[in-house]
Amino acid sequence: MSKKLIDGVNDVLSKALVLSATNRLTSLTNSGKQGFIDNAVASWNEAVDEIYSKSKVLRPDQGSEDTITLITGVREYDLPCDLIQIRWPLQDETNGRFIHDYKGGYEELRHLLVQPDNYTGQPTMGAISPVDSSLYIDMIPTSTENGDVYTYFYWKDTGLTRATDVFPFSDVVYRALVPVVAELWRGNAGQNRSDNIIKKNYGRAIRALKKEPGEEVWIKRRGSTIQTSPLGHDPYRA
Repeated sequence: MSKKLIDGVNDVLSKALVLSATNRLTSLTNSGKQGFIDNAVASWNEAVDEIYSKSKVLRPDQGSEDTITLITGVREYDLPCDLIQIRWPLQDETNGRFIHDYKGGYEELRHLLVQPDNYTGQPTMGAISPVDSSLYIDMIPTSTENGDVYTYFYWKDTGLTRATDVFPFSDVVYRALVPVVAELWRGNAGQNRSDNIIKKNYGRAIRALKKEPGEEVWIKRRGSTIQTSPLGHDPYRA
């Protein structure tokens, strides 16, 4: 994991013929090429988000941990501003209690609490408010629950924005994504893009990210069975 965002922008703009091989950027600020650079940064973030979404692999820098502390009389609690998705349940590691996801969602939970102020005590369910992205729990803590600490894990926003930001995957994945990002860049610039190149190289990137080979293919040839490489060719032959 040695490639940085500035490398990715340079490689994509070179592939898009905006830069020559010897005319490399040293920063993400350039008055003459700022539109090209911003497009490349956005295209890289789009591609990185997509492969982690499709592969269902947790991005190395995506996970974080935080806590809420119950307060007497308080039902809603602020969550981190960089939170993308909370990972249920929340756990009181001291007392061995949990707050689980209310499957019906925020609106249904609100409707379930016909007289909200009457529901007090130990919370067991919660939902994320679509109004202000706070955590809404089913029970209002009393003095008995006051001070209980619940730990939770969440996925956070991990956009690449600085020239020195390192891509969170191997150089193999990086090489597979360069042609993808170049095609995304062309599409975002109003040029024709190749969806076939995008699809093929997304597949390469995801297989490399998951560190799994593609499915083995068996073919019949003149009465014999031949196992082909999961790469689609024999890597030891030209």
